Amino acid sequence: MSKRGSLFLTGLIALLTGPVASAESISTTIHHHYQAPRALGMGDAFVAVANDYTALFYNPAGLARREDGQINLSMSFAGTPGAMDFYNEYKDIEESNKTESEKQTAYLQLIEKHYGDVYSIRAAPLEGVWVRPNWGMAFIPLDLSVETAMHKQIGPTLNTTVYADTTLAMGYGDDLHWFDYGRLSWGITGKFVNRGFFSQPIAAIDLAKSSEIVKKEDLLEGYTVDADIGLLWTPELPDSGIWSVLRLARPTFGAVVRNVGEVGFGQTMKLLNKEKQDGTPEKLYRVVDLGSRWEYPSMWIFGGRGVLDVRDLGHPDFNWRKGVHLGFEFDWTVSTWWKGQYRVGLSQGFWTAGLSAELGIFNLDLVSYADDVGTKNTPIESRVYATRLNLDF
Repeated sequence: MSKRGSLFLTGLIALLTGPVASAESISTTIHHHYQAPRALGMGDAFVAVANDYTALFYNPAGLARREDGQINLSMSFAGTPGAMDFYNEYKDIEESNKTESEKQTAYLQLIEKHYGDVYSIRAAPLEGVWVRPNWGMAFIPLDLSVETAMHKQIGPTLNTTVYADTTLAMGYGDDLHWFDYGRLSWGITGKFVNRGFFSQPIAAIDLAKSSEIVKKEDLLEGYTVDADIGLLWTPELPDSGIWSVLRLARPTFGAVVRNVGEVGFGQTMKLLNKEKQDGTPEKLYRVVDLGSRWEYPSMWIFGGRGVLDVRDLGHPDFNWRKGVHLGFEFDWTVSTWWKGQYRVGLSQGFWTAGLSAELGIFNLDLVSYADDVGTKNTPIESRVYATRLNLDF
């Protein structure tokens, strides 16, 4: 794609959808439109890595550096410990033979019992990504994220936030061949996102009146067209002198501007909610991510890299504790069909860890990370465990 073509696409985005007022989340968690277990395991620092199929969403400039094709079909699930226990307690009350007044009292007691707890789940039952040298595409029919926090406001409430995203994305990347100071790659990912969104406190009286915490009719719905633009730079280092020692580390630096249009979800196809709506879903915020990657020297069957990112610059809930991400990844390769990685990191001030194991076309990802669900001045850890089952071709 030429420079003229990328400018045309950016202009088209602005024409298709105009600025609109969006609802804001009552949660202080920074919600990422897409996330991958590999990145999360290494502190969610991946801007300057972007060397697998997830480059389409983490940094499309990585598409310029692909040497072969990859098709990834996956399903992923994540949740906080205790989320299902809380849901089962809620269902026991909902399915009981108690009167509405008695249920209201039971819900009040349930919320009071769990004051301060935050539960979340995230599930993408099916995800397909196809990348080739210079380009890629993805279709994610449903990426569902639910966060419920127990709060004391006017009375005991469940502060509940729901994102239900359907995404179709296409990306392109290439090198800037006129650049003479190392390798500089650029990329752009255009995204169509249909979002269902809910973010409100729910009182015990409302729980007693309904068999569902959130119904489809409660969701604000809209769609948007937007784009991410990324860069990757690997500097050319001298063969001698003080800077030559960095040749072993092969440093690479990355930058991504996400959601350059930030045009909001001002139009709707009423796929989830066919009722009249007062408002639109929370927008995809325009943010800037910066990152660096440093490779370890390969030894026997091992290799790896260290990474450092600053993410979400420009987000309304950004602070430096939430924005700094640090990680380490250790590769091991027995053969082309048997390999994997171990990872550790620091994300939003909390530890992360993960592993991947690839056996033929099957790939298993496991990760533990934490969301900061507190305020800017008071961090609160919400530990999450996640898995992704992949078929990788």
